[in-house]
Amino acid sequence: MVSVAVLGLVGFGPGVAGACACGAVITDQRLTDVQETALVELVDGTEAVTLNIGAAIETDDAAFVMPVPARARFELADGAVFAELDELTAPRIEYKDVVIDGDGAGAAPPDKGVTIVDQVEVGPYEVAQLAGADSTSVADWLTHNDFQLSDELGKALTPYLAEGWLVLAVRLTAQDTSFADGLPSMRITFATDRPVYPMRLSATATSAQPLRLYVLADHRMDVTNPAPEFAPAELTYAGWVEPADLTDHPVLAALVDQRRFLTRYDARFRPDAITDDIAFTRAAGDQTHRAVVVQRRFVEGTSVEAVLVIGGASALLAGAVGGGVWYLRGRRRTRPA
Repeated sequence: MVSVAVLGLVGFGPGVAGACACGAVITDQRLTDVQETALVELVDGTEAVTLNIGAAIETDDAAFVMPVPARARFELADGAVFAELDELTAPRIEYKDVVIDGDGAGAAPPDKGVTIVDQVEVGPYEVAQLAGADSTSVADWLTHNDFQLSDELGKALTPYLAEGWLVLAVRLTAQDTSFADGLPSMRITFATDRPVYPMRLSATATSAQPLRLYVLADHRMDVTNPAPEFAPAELTYAGWVEPADLTDHPVLAALVDQRRFLTRYDARFRPDAITDDIAFTRAAGDQTHRAVVVQRRFVEGTSVEAVLVIGGASALLAGAVGGGVWYLRGRRRTRPA
């Protein structure tokens, strides 16, 4: 049994697949405390997705599937990039003092209808890329290769396959390796003239889908709302990054060889409201932004002041380092970086 922070999603039973924001995870155990973090890089018709999805679980049988619009290159990635991104884009904290009295106490797989475009082993992963005429054929292939998809999740592949997308299937192969600090992050690169972050499989999830999404591009990028009945993702950070400014962020520096614009969004989507993928479009301008979170600070005194009305959305103040995230609720307001 391998102790891991599995790439995947909340709340499904043994042998059942569940959806995370960009794909689906299959494991023999229940996943909890999930946080998905992704970096999307857009350069000259190519999209690269570096992905880290942490969930506390012990298992020796974990797999992941993700639809992609074209044949993808799969690599291991340095997950430290997310700690660097979190540090670079963290909201500014402002304090409001609350004056208090006293001390303040208180079997062989069938290939019919399926083409195996690519099949390789990368680190602890076995990776296959599948093309199929319909979701039934692809789901059958996955099932016979120990990817135990639910009927609902298999059907959710239909619109992607109808648009000519491939299905990237990733399985953990290491049996005797310790992953106490989490599985290696994945980097998936593919050509596309319509960059998206696939979300439609998330409609099959059983729990809310938390997502932190970074976008690195030539200009500030807007994102569409995959669940239009509810609030869109919150803009947390937008600003230019220069190679010369990244000496304290070596992993990110390796990805930034020229001036780029970094945008960060934080969101939590309800599965039954998700109807589409997240699409990226160039913003009207390259205005910079950093979210501000107001936090109460208690100080000793002889009177009590009313200092803060709690409201607005949650601000995520710390990244998914080791699969954990801290939330501080407060009111955000827009302010230039």
